[in-house]
Amino acid sequence: MRDRLRAIPVFENVRETEAEERVLPDNPLPLIADWLLAAHAAGQPEPHAISLSTVDRSGVPSSRVLIVKDIDGEGLFFATGADSRKGREIAANPRVAAHFHWPVVGRQVRIVGTAAPVGRGASEADFAERGHDAQLAAHLHQPGPLPDRAAALDEFERLAEKYPDEVPAPPSWTLFAITPTEVEFWEASVDRVHHRISYRRENSAWHRELLWP
Repeated sequence: MRDRLRAIPVFENVRETEAEERVLPDNPLPLIADWLLAAHAAGQPEPHAISLSTVDRSGVPSSRVLIVKDIDGEGLFFATGADSRKGREIAANPRVAAHFHWPVVGRQVRIVGTAAPVGRGASEADFAERGHDAQLAAHLHQPGPLPDRAAALDEFERLAEKYPDEVPAPPSWTLFAITPTEVEFWEASVDRVHHRISYRRENSAWHRELLWP
């Protein structure tokens, strides 16, 4: 297995860029959005997918991939049930880490910050924008283990009959905002002297610096 893993090529699609500090914005969030859209334009599947890591009350971490719903000048937004594992862990400890990976363009973004709910109205508006099947699936979460897949399919069919058109948002459905305190941009270079730029928020200002590869 070791030999097979080492034989897998990396950075096949990397092109030389000039990620110089002088062309970077003062706020890293618009740059995240620019990189995401550039990855999409280059053919990266699901460029808005992000890995989100949380920790429980004992400090045990967990991670999962979800979809970013929006990015503005203050943060990134995602939605989930407040009673889900990530929702419960954020309630216990709002510190989170997140990570974009766009291998098609050889770029990554690492984010550290805090996550918090943004309000019921925004959560219901987010839910209303989901597809019908996704809305139904949001109602499938129940306490305890799932006995078998058939039980989930049966419950989905029951919900589809109950809500053939408009689906109400579950009471637990929550839109969260990640407010970053640290953002690191990583861009691959064919010579392996990769570009790394770090932003750190101190009070209300962002401070930017280059990092060693």
